[in-house]
Amino acid sequence: MTTKRQQILDSALQLFAEQGVEGTSTAQIAKAAGVAKATLFHHFENKSLLVDELFRELKQALFNSIFQDLDSRSEPLYLKMSQLWKVGIDWAAAHPTAMKFFSNIHFHPATEARQTIVSEMFATLDNNVRLGQEAGDLMTLDIELVRYFINSHFLISVNWLLDQPQLSAEQQQSYVQQSFDMCWRAIGGQTQ
Repeated sequence: MTTKRQQILDSALQLFAEQGVEGTSTAQIAKAAGVAKATLFHHFENKSLLVDELFRELKQALFNSIFQDLDSRSEPLYLKMSQLWKVGIDWAAAHPTAMKFFSNIHFHPATEARQTIVSEMFATLDNNVRLGQEAGDLMTLDIELVRYFINSHFLISVNWLLDQPQLSAEQQQSYVQQSFDMCWRAIGGQTQ
């Protein structure tokens, strides 16, 4: 059975994806969730905290999907990150509403909570990029800038792919590889 808290999060996700965060009121979320507004505020003190919690839960799901065994892999960084990219794209394709939310929130002013969530969850990626920089495989760039660039390129790539339903599976795979190679080169890597 779905909890009221989860009903609120699910309804918020749908509405935020459709209308944007600013275009969605807490009253609309409560109504869509089938709960009283007071119930929404019992679980989330304000809309900003609701947005942050939804962001955290969705980023955690994405993180769990793509970073399962990244550090334990012994293959070259290019192959590790290429696999991470492909798994991330697969997750995104399976969760288009979450990706619409991520795209909407990406250009919103980041709260301290969201910045902390991203820094903590993507520390594994940051560490691998840092190791690649130290080994000379990648350009030495600010890690936060690299993370932001990778995230932005990922969102653009996913959204383009989701808007191209006519592509064959082979074309999709080619696009995913090309989009990763573009990202890899942009952070100073050489294609393998």
